[in-house]
Amino acid sequence: MQSFIQPHAVTVYVIHANKYLIIRRCCEVLNGTWQMVTGRIEEGEKAWEAAIREVKEETGLVPESLYSADIVETFYIKASDKIAFVPVFVAYVDSQKVKLCPSEHDAFEWVEYQEAKDRFVWFEQKRIITHIHENFILKEPFAMHMIQEAPCSLK
Repeated sequence: MQSFIQPHAVTVYVIHANKYLIIRRCCEVLNGTWQMVTGRIEEGEKAWEAAIREVKEETGLVPESLYSADIVETFYIKASDKIAFVPVFVAYVDSQKVKLCPSEHDAFEWVEYQEAKDRFVWFEQKRIITHIHENFILKEPFAMHMIQEAPCSLK
């Protein structure tokens, strides 16, 4: 009996100089809400590969390092009456030059932890950014959480 769940999407918290990138949705789904980078995992893609791709597609940024955040986002999807379990990643970037995908997002800001937390609407976002702040900003992240395969495919 297998007890694993195959994720369909990823969430990525992008960090530069201890500030978080938040982006505002402008499409029909969740219009006007501030969020982190999110997106679907494509056929044959690993979750960490989707995380890198989504950061590039949604922000134009290239992660310098990528970590598993050691936490899973869970939420209810009313339209399909299902529960989602989404792996969370932390991407550190060296640039603040964001180029948004205009069909999905219309604004971005680099903000401190509390500002990001205050802008988020959902409990899970607030819970996860607190975990990330405590374990990836206030402390050096554990090396075992680094996605070792990622650096060769980031550029």
